[in-house]
Amino acid sequence: MEFVRYRIDKDDGFGGACHRYIQPPQVGYFVTTVDRQGNVNVTPVTMGTCIAHKYFNFTLSNLFVDNWDQDSNPYREGIKQGYCNLCEIPECVISYYGHPLLRESWIAGMPIPKGISEIDVAGLTPLPSQVVRPCGIAECPVNLEAKVLHVHKLGKRWVNYTLEIVNVTVHKDLDEKNRQGPMAGYGMTLIDPVFEVLTGKGDTPQTDNFRLVYDRLDYSKIERCPEDIGCKDYWIGTFKQWIRDEQERDKLTSAETERIFELENLWAANRNPVKNKAVKSELTALLRKAVLK
Repeated sequence: MEFVRYRIDKDDGFGGACHRYIQPPQVGYFVTTVDRQGNVNVTPVTMGTCIAHKYFNFTLSNLFVDNWDQDSNPYREGIKQGYCNLCEIPECVISYYGHPLLRESWIAGMPIPKGISEIDVAGLTPLPSQVVRPCGIAECPVNLEAKVLHVHKLGKRWVNYTLEIVNVTVHKDLDEKNRQGPMAGYGMTLIDPVFEVLTGKGDTPQTDNFRLVYDRLDYSKIERCPEDIGCKDYWIGTFKQWIRDEQERDKLTSAETERIFELENLWAANRNPVKNKAVKSELTALLRKAVLK
């Protein structure tokens, strides 16, 4: 294989690399914030996602401002309104939009003057929140009320927010489909989510000027993990449960299974890949045997 390498640790311009090598397609959502006077801002965001259980993380950028500081004059030209509002009231609502709201997402991304609500301009409906001060958006099938836990400046133009989700509001029909039917448990897959794949100029007639480009899920290509690997009852389960189930599939003999458990203990006692090379190699080979078809 041949490779092209880009050194980007000292070059904010990605050293010539396409930043989409780092940022894969990510699902789109609105972040709604409010200032002290009650003015609402809606910012479309794709840079971020759930990071653990009820915790969420997203990043806001200020593309026309260099060396801006979170604590000095956040209201000057070029600073995102969502950032300004979060400086005043560190709460927001994350509203997932599917393909039916794609046009509204583009409208919300326009340079609408501070204090003018994107909800009103796009013809959407405010959804009163239960816990936080900003509202949600009634047309969005999922609204997550959140409080900011941590704020970190990243580089010259980015601020990263870690949030705790404190309330979830879901369209009733979506909740019912998620509880029963052929796609029960699929959650947000059911809203026909959209994924940002390109911002900028492209090489085709459809993307020959600066525009935001989205992709959608192809339901025909959704694949479930096969039944010939992993724990039979619970994914991912425990190590011992996984190995026992592979033995039941006749991929491992009882002697090999017990040897795997013995090797696991030997490796756990000394994970030095040089001094314990033989144990690591034998354990790897047996695990490899367990996952082969």
